[in-house]
Amino acid sequence: MKIIFSDNLLALRKEKNLSQEELGNDLFVTRQSISKWESGEVTPDLNKIQMIADYFNVPVEELLFGKDIYNLKSDKSHDLFDEDNERPINNFWEFLERDYWIIIMIIGTLVIFFF
Repeated sequence: MKIIFSDNLLALRKEKNLSQEELGNDLFVTRQSISKWESGEVTPDLNKIQMIADYFNVPVEELLFGKDIYNLKSDKSHDLFDEDNERPINNFWEFLERDYWIIIMIIGTLVIFFF
């Protein structure tokens, strides 16, 4: 997976019609720092990367790797989405609504084991 932070930062800055000076002032860094980040000469520390992602209202992963990161579905071990309609499970009740059969099997196993 290729890190394309510098290209993404440049694209986000131009999308917002900001100069390097304006972005630097908003992020409390110099224009030269922004220039070095966009050229790929230097990469900011993790705190600055998080600040930049928050500033542009994008996830850190998108800032570092691009929008295509969300289209990668090959690694299902980290997939937290419901396979039927791609919505996240936010709480126990949603889990219970979707996967009630797991609870029934656990209770059944416990009943058989203890009685």
